[in-house]
Amino acid sequence: MEKREDPRLDATRSLALDAALQLLQEEGILAVTHGAVSSRTGISRSTLYRHWPKVDALRNAAFARAATGELEAQPTDGTMKADLMWMLGYLVKALNETPWGKIAPQVIGAAATDEETRALLNKWMEDRGKNVASVFAAAKERGELRDDAPVQHLIETAIAGPYFRKLVAGRELDQAWLETHVDMICFQATGMPKSQGST
Repeated sequence: MEKREDPRLDATRSLALDAALQLLQEEGILAVTHGAVSSRTGISRSTLYRHWPKVDALRNAAFARAATGELEAQPTDGTMKADLMWMLGYLVKALNETPWGKIAPQVIGAAATDEETRALLNKWMEDRGKNVASVFAAAKERGELRDDAPVQHLIETAIAGPYFRKLVAGRELDQAWLETHVDMICFQATGMPKSQGST
């Protein structure tokens, strides 16, 4: 018989991670310590150390909590543009309106030196890449893609565009930008390659 975990342990972890996520958003990655989480929650340091022996593990657990989950009812039955608008609209909303958008720069920075954070970020990007890839796969079946469309490049561009604009350039992600971004991707996927263009 499978042993069930004490729900009190789950509640303790949840409370601690909520506090860690608040600290990440309010004060940054260096503010997330066992002591700071203990002060905010009343959970003893010894209990926190049992769950997360190293502070990096605590921070990574908070990063994972902020990451958006699996997409539900992902559409791949419209036009390529409509499906990309929905898919990338979901990403834009996450960057604009959720804790993930606030802490993503810290996750990216931590990933440069911490292997566990890098693995977490890579998994997140891999999942998003698969979601966008399914849009292109469905478009290919419908005959929307040109034969030599650089699908992997388009997937990376689709995802990287919102991140660059929001987190690097510090510019607004709005509906007008999203439509332009999707139109550009669709043109690259369906339009005539530059090497075959008119002179």
